[in-house]
Amino acid sequence: MKSLLNGIEYVFMRAAALFFVVFVVCIFLQLLSRYVPTISLLWPAEIATYAFIWTVFLGASVMVYHQEHFKIDYVFEKFKGQALLYVKLFSHLIIGLFGLLMIIYGFSLVQLFWEWTVNTLPQLQQGYLWLALPISGLGMVLFSIGNALEDVKDFKEKGEQVG
Repeated sequence: MKSLLNGIEYVFMRAAALFFVVFVVCIFLQLLSRYVPTISLLWPAEIATYAFIWTVFLGASVMVYHQEHFKIDYVFEKFKGQALLYVKLFSHLIIGLFGLLMIIYGFSLVQLFWEWTVNTLPQLQQGYLWLALPISGLGMVLFSIGNALEDVKDFKEKGEQVG
């Protein structure tokens, strides 16, 4: 499971980096089209928006894998042993359920907007934008399961060492 999750994390990070580069290039092109009279481009703003959204959602999924997502450390610091394990498992459950909702409602949005196109770039369907939701949601679900299994494994190993 760990190697599968490492592979998904690798792909997500590389894709997020690629989308970030596309975002920066499009912002640069947009600036050129505003300040250089001979350059007139309308599409960089749309592509930059798509690339930024993909970067954020893929990055959020990877942060779940590294457990660097939004969490309240105060709660984790107050518990030890089995109680801490339960708090961590509850946290993974909530994040996994959030990812599941992203998958379910994300696919609904993909289907709803698949045929819609962007005004400045009619070849680009809006469904590609919304596809970021179910894909990052799937990553969050898988990463939450992997983190929960890892926490249980760590707890069992520590419990055997103490006993």
